Amino acid sequence: MDTYASSHPPEPALRPALSVVAHAPAALFLGLPAPATPAFDALCAFCEEHRVAVLASLPWVAAEIAGHDGFGAMLRFVRALGGRRVYVPRDRHGFAERLGVELSAATHARLLAHASEAGTVEIPSAWGVFIALRRIAIRAAMAAGDDLRLVAQSFGVSERHLRCR
Repeated sequence: MDTYASSHPPEPALRPALSVVAHAPAALFLGLPAPATPAFDALCAFCEEHRVAVLASLPWVAAEIAGHDGFGAMLRFVRALGGRRVYVPRDRHGFAERLGVELSAATHARLLAHASEAGTVEIPSAWGVFIALRRIAIRAAMAAGDDLRLVAQSFGVSERHLRCR
């Protein structure tokens, strides 16, 4: 038995019963899926199911977008612009036109408020966002009582890594 899991109760956001999505991690957590695919929709559903934990683990730009515009918008944004420093024009429509990504007025205002003096923000890499989501999925699988060996194999980590968490 996992000593960490037995001595630490699961986080409140991870206590609810897991959906089928969380029990199919090998297929779902291979990387950020392309938009308009069943895997993309499943990942968005997983994020909604674990909304609090996901928002808390994302880099601030990704969390702002997900919180105001939804997880689908955030995933499309980081797939398109991740790992870059982008200029945030004061005009929201200019932002959408320049970057090809439409964001809500609330999100645009938050990005402007936190932009550097040069008016830029660092967009987290798609890989960094993926790793944050994968960690949530691992914790969710562990909280659901999934077999340690199965979780390790499904997510490509060692059992030792899971015991140390």
